[in-house]
Amino acid sequence: MRMVTASGRSRWPIIIGATALVVAIGGGIAYTANRPAPTPGAAPSTATATPTPTPTGSTGAAGAGDDVAPTGCLGGQDRNVNMVLAAQADAKHTTYGAVETATAFYRFIWQYPYPSAEDANTITNEVMTANTPASYADLAGTYASTEDLTTGDLEPGTPFHLSTTNGLWLVAQDSTADRVTVNIAAGYVVNGELSPTKVTAQAFVMVWEGDAWHVEKGEQPDAEKLGAGGNRYTRGC
Repeated sequence: MRMVTASGRSRWPIIIGATALVVAIGGGIAYTANRPAPTPGAAPSTATATPTPTPTGSTGAAGAGDDVAPTGCLGGQDRNVNMVLAAQADAKHTTYGAVETATAFYRFIWQYPYPSAEDANTITNEVMTANTPASYADLAGTYASTEDLTTGDLEPGTPFHLSTTNGLWLVAQDSTADRVTVNIAAGYVVNGELSPTKVTAQAFVMVWEGDAWHVEKGEQPDAEKLGAGGNRYTRGC
């Protein structure tokens, strides 16, 4: 799938691709992911571990004491539109809430068979923002025009979804109370079996508006920092 259109606009989903990187995401298993080759002249990235962030922002009437570390399964084990909307509704105005909503969104979009056009449009309308680039927001259009969402990780037509059981998440250090960049790595479940060798990763820019977390856009994940200092989900599904 082309990540850039003829007009130069980026397409979703943004996949890390090119140079191989090992991302250890739990259980002593090293999952191989990919990341782009370094940009000439760019400052070298560091692989220092980032500590688990303290939840930030208001947690509403429930109070700060009720917030818990991301489970990776907020909204339930299903991978449908109701799961995403439930996660969005339940997620608090905290860093952890942003992580949970981003994770639910990722679990929904990254699966085959693809979600229906109706469900995809519901997620576009309810979970994305008015500022989301049109090319990224068009989930239904991307599904309709894309034979292989994984761009070669799996054979086209292979049933798959994501598992956060051994997944990792990492929040960018420049995140604020109302704008959080969430890096996520999750394992592929292929034909009902968790793959010992395949993982996908992506970053999502989450914004708090209308009393809920929304996806503004996707970005290249910081694979090195995610692999070196990512946080485990407490449960996963």
